[in-house]
Amino acid sequence: MRQSDNSEKEDIEWRKCKRSLLYYLSTYVYLQDRVTQSIIKWRPHPHLLQLIKLVQEWADQPHPRKPLYIIIFKSRQVYTTSTIAGIVSWLMTFFESSKALESSQKEDDANEILARSKFINENHPDFLRLKLDPSQASLVGYPATHGRIRALPSTSAAGRSTDATLVFPDEWEFHDDAEKNFAAVKPTIDKGGIFIGASTVDKTNVNSFPKKIWAQAKAGENNFIPIFWGYFVVPERTEETYENDVRGLEDWQKEGEYPRNEDEAMSAPKTLSRFNVEALKEMKGECISPIRIEYNGWVKIYKEPVAGRKYCFPIDPSEGSYDPSLGVIIDSQTNEEVAKIYGKIPLDDQARIDYDLYERYYHPYIAPERNASGLTLIEKLRDMGITNFYFCDKQGEKPGWWTSSANRGVMIQDLAENIRLRQYRIADEEEINELQSFIRTEKHPDGIARGGCHDEAPIVWAIYSQIRKSMRMGEMRVTSWKYSDTQTRGIYPS
Repeated sequence: MRQSDNSEKEDIEWRKCKRSLLYYLSTYVYLQDRVTQSIIKWRPHPHLLQLIKLVQEWADQPHPRKPLYIIIFKSRQVYTTSTIAGIVSWLMTFFESSKALESSQKEDDANEILARSKFINENHPDFLRLKLDPSQASLVGYPATHGRIRALPSTSAAGRSTDATLVFPDEWEFHDDAEKNFAAVKPTIDKGGIFIGASTVDKTNVNSFPKKIWAQAKAGENNFIPIFWGYFVVPERTEETYENDVRGLEDWQKEGEYPRNEDEAMSAPKTLSRFNVEALKEMKGECISPIRIEYNGWVKIYKEPVAGRKYCFPIDPSEGSYDPSLGVIIDSQTNEEVAKIYGKIPLDDQARIDYDLYERYYHPYIAPERNASGLTLIEKLRDMGITNFYFCDKQGEKPGWWTSSANRGVMIQDLAENIRLRQYRIADEEEINELQSFIRTEKHPDGIARGGCHDEAPIVWAIYSQIRKSMRMGEMRVTSWKYSDTQTRGIYPS
């Protein structure tokens, strides 16, 4: 073949690579496999395609691009670092003036990440391989495209006063200065760059900054896209390979190094969780979908109201701006959630919706928590004509539930016991997630929401565990039982 034909073919291939990250990775990226002591071709495992699609969509935007924030929690050995090294190589090879900052807990680990991109370039065919200068352990330059990769240890100042196209903190959860480091690099990413924080799970640090970011991302409270890659995302893995890989590890180590699902990865260790972990897992398996969603998603109806049933309506109010409000209507005879209101809802709208549900569900025994916004909500509900309040004083002058330092431990303990005995039927999985994220700490032995998580569900169900005791049932009395017994047990004459 003539030289001109080769040049034309190479030019076509170069353009294909620049146009498609997936094509470049699949066709021209080779990796080192230290276990088999061989060089292997990058493989497009299905779980990696989501990340590649996000980066491709970012690259296809006209300037100025919208910044891309991604957080990945993962099992070990799911090709995360290798794929990101390939993404960095793509940016350096086909785009002008790209700059990547790669950081890890230790300087040697950060240098190892950079070395992967160097290896990818060294194994390119001649028409793609670029000269590297400088080519150091922690700094690599691409003179042809004016690109640079810098490896940094995780420090509070890492990345400050610099610009970057892509920032990648590897094993982000294990960075001592993760929050300060993120604050240092965020201004440059906000101009239109990519931030990919990836990590296995540190089970010993339940309040880490990455976990806070993850919880907020799952709740839609920041700009991060949350991605979870469990052990079985790699096609060749089986139950047999899993048992072999986790052999010799403690349960909490298995869940951190090789989590099989998101629950396993993100739940607190059993020794820290305030509520029975196994019971919550069983309860999550019994969650159901709503039969109807109303008020633009603020209200979920799980069961229609039934005449003659006695309902409770505990509420954790909010001002509607920063924290969400949660109210749950519960059938006190079966301890079953039948409806809920949840969201960052203005107080006037909360009152209007609460009143509607109160009327529909035959005037349930209602108990808003008497916090700052709760007092306002209570007054609005009284003005609308609601009367069936729980009163926190003997004189019947203070409607609503007051959580104090004296009763908080008791109400949380009662809730914990009811969960252990499986007496409650919670319909919404998100409420179970909040219960799973409620942990003991040295400062809060009764329990507190893990950093970045909410505690509306623990508070609401703890309020229910208390107000149900004083519910007026006429000639009937309430007895307790496991939910599985509700077909044969229930309300009995006094």
